[in-house]
Formats: sequence, structure tokens, C-alpha cells
Amino acid sequence: MHAERLTTRVKVEAFQGEACLLVYDAQQLTSTMLGDDVRELLDSRPGTAFIYILAPFISEADLRELLLSGDIVFLRLSSYFQAIGGRLCLLSFMKDGDSQIACEIPFSIDDVGKPKEEPTKPLDDVMRHGWLFDLFDRYRGRIDAPAGVHFAKSSRRHSTQFLRVSNILLSSTACAAVAYFTLGTLRCAQARRIFVDTAPLLAVAFALQRIANVHRIWELYAPVNSFSSYGGIDKLPTSSGRDLILVSASTSGGLVKELLNREFDTKYIATLFYLSTTDIQSEPGTVICDLTFCQGKLFGYPSVKSYSASNCPLCSKGYFLAELEGDQFQLEKRAIKHLEIKALSQTRDARETIDTLARQNLIFATTLGQRGNCTDFSIDADITLQNVKRVRQRFIRALRRYTPVPLDYVVLVNIKEETVRSLIDEAGLTDVSKENCFVDYSQLQNCPPTARGSGGVLVVFGTLSNFATARDINAQLRIKVPEGCVTYLSGITLANSAEHLADLKMFLTYGELGRETFTYEAAASLMLPTPANSMTAWQAEEQLLAQLRENGVIPDEISQRIDILLDSNERTSHLFWPGNHGELAIQNDFVYLSVNATEGFISQADILATIANLLATARMDNRGLNASTHNGQEPIRWHQSVYGHVVLSPAVFENYNDAILQAAFLRVSTPTELNYTSDNTSSNRILSIIRAAITAWKTGGGDSLPEFLIALATNRLSLASEHTQEIKTAVHNAQLPQYLSLIAETI
Repeated sequence: MHAERLTTRVKVEAFQGEACLLVYDAQQLTSTMLGDDVRELLDSRPGTAFIYILAPFISEADLRELLLSGDIVFLRLSSYFQAIGGRLCLLSFMKDGDSQIACEIPFSIDDVGKPKEEPTKPLDDVMRHGWLFDLFDRYRGRIDAPAGVHFAKSSRRHSTQFLRVSNILLSSTACAAVAYFTLGTLRCAQARRIFVDTAPLLAVAFALQRIANVHRIWELYAPVNSFSSYGGIDKLPTSSGRDLILVSASTSGGLVKELLNREFDTKYIATLFYLSTTDIQSEPGTVICDLTFCQGKLFGYPSVKSYSASNCPLCSKGYFLAELEGDQFQLEKRAIKHLEIKALSQTRDARETIDTLARQNLIFATTLGQRGNCTDFSIDADITLQNVKRVRQRFIRALRRYTPVPLDYVVLVNIKEETVRSLIDEAGLTDVSKENCFVDYSQLQNCPPTARGSGGVLVVFGTLSNFATARDINAQLRIKVPEGCVTYLSGITLANSAEHLADLKMFLTYGELGRETFTYEAAASLMLPTPANSMTAWQAEEQLLAQLRENGVIPDEISQRIDILLDSNERTSHLFWPGNHGELAIQNDFVYLSVNATEGFISQADILATIANLLATARMDNRGLNASTHNGQEPIRWHQSVYGHVVLSPAVFENYNDAILQAAFLRVSTPTELNYTSDNTSSNRILSIIRAAITAWKTGGGDSLPEFLIALATNRLSLASEHTQEIKTAVHNAQLPQYLSLIAETI
């Protein structure tokens, strides 16, 4: 499930094609909103055959009127569904005896593109279980213990896995979806009281009652209380016979058994998420979502292995026992992973690409952020394809191999027309293209469609780093060039992982003939990290310096630095503070880039991109862009979690002691990777490096000191409090230049 605006999307591959669910928590919708969301869904998942719409806080009559009042939604669907025979379904409720159950109201599209309603039918249980499993899995509702640790659950059983429903109930859309499926599964009358086993389920209970009221299933609102699972079960009042009880999750059904022993009606007990245990076969009342994988299912988790506290093999092996406190397992200390940069962190293809692009001022660092791009770097593709022999030759070869014939359109993305014309001429394809066929991608929507099955389009990306643009072009071409031949060629593609690149290739090449309907090829590619959600290091620096300027008169060095930061968003130089020797530059012994080459000067952006590539690869456990990928198998990613903290190893700063390298690592690492507050030993090692730079500054050294101080002042670098204070004291006693002292005072 992916939440965006008011839309929640869930998919399950339970039937032919994909079945995707759009969930809305709004009480007022527009056909435009529905139409845009349908288009985005089809753009992102071209294999979708069934689209379900759930707006549980809107009555069925109002939703029908909204859907059928305009042609926007079905206009979006027609080009897809006429080819694959898809359906759009509204989710609502239908009578089944004395109960109201979840149902679907299907609509197909007739030959003239108009909606045609089909008979209403109960919602298949597989769909319910699949969608809720997808929601649960995407938001990591199953918690796996770290190595050497296992959990002591409130059911008094031990296991290495735990279900935490609060992880998924983080939006009103998620609560609305869970509440709808709960109400549509239960077969009970109006509840007099509602009890939930954990506080986060209060939101589900309120949503459930709101839905029941809107759809006139229940007339009254019942009081809702949390009884805190096993710990509060003894405080529950005597059953009234119509008390609805919502259990968040279970692997043993033990809590339901306790409730049944207290004479609560099984029809009024619902377990929202259930994962079976290997040695316990129990059906805990009504299960809204069964997370257990079994034969015939295309989704699910294996059964949990759990053990009694008195006979636990994990305890016998010496596994640390994490006791449950409230809704959290308290571990003694989070594990710390030190991210190392080694020879393995630079793959052969990455080295080749970096060496090819360096020394020519082709690589630019995007210092103030650029929305939509998958990296904070850009590359001058026009000059690259004109002057860089290796990239140009590969691109021309790709043109000769993959250019469609005849060629109706050449779509240009971030590249000049004259550059592409020269490449086409050199490839000997001048006569292939039609007159006036070159078009910028922003004007693609104005181009007339080609005849079905006969169109040919070549899409040329200078630098492919905005995958959203690629997907938008792909979506438009499916309509502009029906059943045609489309080739996507990129001068340079930038991606953050092998999986990231594989997803792009899959999306661009997938069509009515399967995975290789269309063609994608890149002359060069480079692995670079995805921008963090927070501001860039330069944005944080600019905000800090601007605040200093607002506070009063500032030294010339700070004023000049502000001007540099605001001068341009894409830079090859002046990325770092200068040191005692002026602008930071690389020395001759840098092992990750050929420094002795005489054909040009290595820019700061060249070095920054090299370090960014090393870090991106290290975060993926030293797997480059050409690493093999496997569907459904999550690769190792070194990032923060509730159980572990990933920090850049202090050895990186000790081993790569050129000032420009230390500055680059400080700029491209994330603040969490530079957070040494919980690792006193590493914090002390970083302290030693900074103190050495402070001492060396007096004698003309310590060129990395300004970068370390700005990293500390912007809270991108964090040390233990006593070490931070030592640095401030050392700066004060060293009588450094005024601008450095002023920055240090803000730490």
C-alpha cells in the first residue's frame, strides 16, 4: 500500500493481471481526482487489469453519481481496458441474510468507451486478504528480531517474530481500509460497546462506526475503550452479548480463547491480522486478514515458530530475550554497523564511467536540490555525446541497433536537437526519420497519434535521472503510438541501485507483448545515491550562514560564501570551504580516480561524484548497478532501523585524509551516518581528527577544519556531548580566524 495525498494503493496478484485498490479517506471527491489517480496508477503499473475504488466515508449512491457524472475516469481507462478486458469496481456493501457484507460493483467499457455496469457480487476473500497483507507487509508490520535476539510476547511465548499493527495505522486511509474490510467481514448486529486490545485500534473503531453510519448499517455510535491486551483482560466488564472486540494481531489465538472463556460472543470478536504458529492450530474467531502463506496463495508469510517460556531452544542457545514493555521490545543496545569504504566499493564499470567523465567539467553537483531527480548530480550530456569518444561510440552503436524504422518522432529529453541530429547522421540513419519529426518531450501531448501497429518513436535522454519524466513519456506514447515500436536511448543513466535501474527498465520495456515489447539502452550509467528527504548539506549551510547574517555583522569570508552558495544551483567548483592552501583539490595518490592523467583538471564535482558512488555502493553491501536482481528478494541495504544504527566508519576519515576527500564524505553522507552520539569510541576518533586539524591550522595545515565545523554547526555531524564541548573549547583557545570561531560558536 502506498499513501499519496488522499489515495492509498494496494495490489495483489491474485487473478489474471494485477488488481489494484485506490482508497480515499475524503468525504468529498471529484471526478478529476479519480481520473488523475487512475491515470497515475496505470502509468506506474501497466499490467493492471482490475481497479477497485474504495471511498468508505461516501455513500454508494454518491460514489456512483461521482463516477458516472463525467467521462474522465473511463477516458483514462479505455485505452488500457479495451486491450486487456479490464474492470473497474466500486466497493460497497450488500445484503446477505441478516448481515451486510463487502461487495464489488464491476464496470466494463463497451465498444464506444462508455461504462457498462455488471451484476454486483460479494468481494472475494482472496482479494481482502491480499490487499491487507500488502498493506501490512509494505509498512513492515512483521518485526524480525536481530541476530542473537528473540522476543518474549505477552502471550508468554517466545519467538523471533512479532506483529505490530501500529506500524500500518499511520494514516486515515489505512484505518479506513482496515475498518471497511472488518465491517464487511463481520456478521453481527449493531454493537452496544466496542473494545480494542491496543490504543492504535481506537482509530479503526471510530472509522468503522463512521462507515457503518454512512452506509446505514448501524444507526448509533457505541462507546470505544482499550483494554491493553492480556494485561487488561481481567478488567473487562461482563459481556453484554453484543460487545464488539477488535484484536490487533495474533499468532496463537490465545487472547481470543481468553475472551471466549469470559463468555464474549465469537461472532463479535475479530482478529485483524493473523499469522499461524507452526505448533498451534487455532482459528481465533473471525480473521479479517490471514497473513499465513499456504498452497494456492500468491502471498503470505511462513508460519511463525514460537516456543513456551519453559522449553525455549532460543533461550538455551543464549539468545538475548527482549521483554515487551507497552508496545515496544526493549533491547539492551542498538547494534552499530560501521560503513566501510573499500576497493570493493568501486565496481569496474563505475570506475570506467568516472574516469571517462572526469577532467572535462561535465559533472555538476546540484547543491540546492532539484525536485524529481533521483540524484543530486547532473551531467552535461550534449558535450559528453559530442566530445567523449567512448560514450559517443556506444550511443551511435545503440542508434544503429535499435532505432525503429520508419521513425515518426524523435522525442528529446534534456538534450539539444543539433546534438541528436549529428549522432543520427553519423549513424547513417538520416533517411530513416521523417520531416519535422523532432519534438521536445514537453510538446509530446500535442503530437497526433500514429496508425495502430505502424508507428515508430525514438526517445533520446541526454541524462536520465528523473524517472518520473520517463514514466510520463512512456504513458503518453502508449496512446500516441498504439502497438508501435518505441526505443528509449540514454546518453547517461543515473540510478541509486541495481534494483532501481531494473525497475526502470521493466517499466519502459513492458507492453502488450510482455517484458521486451519496447527497448531501453544506455551508453553509460553511474550509481549515485538518492537525495535524502531532508535538505542538502549546502542548503543547511546556507540557512545557518543566513541566520548569522541576520544576527549582525559577519566576516567577509561568510558573506562571500553566502554569495557563492546562492550564485548557482549546479556547480563544479567552490563546493567546499577553502583551507589554508586555498580551494581544496585532490592529491596524486587517490586510488579511486586516475589523477596522473594530463588531459584535464579534476574538479571538486568529479571528486564529490566519486565519493557519492562509493557510498551508494557501500550502502548496498558493495553491489553495483550491474549486480543481479531477483524479484521478491530484498537486497541488503545498510540503513537505520529500530534495531541497528549505521554510521560511517571513522576509519574512512583516517585512511582518506586528503582534505577534499574528508569534505566530500561529510557532504554526501546522511546526518544519521554521521551521528556518533551513541558510539562513544567512534565519536572519540572523530574528535581526534578534528583536534588535529585545529592544531595544524596554525602552521598552515588542517584544510578540512572549516568543513568539519560547518558539519557540526548544521547538525549533520553529531558527536558525544563532551566531545562537542571539547571542540568548542579547542577552537576558542586556538585563536582561529573570526569566521571559524563564529561558526564554532553556533555548534
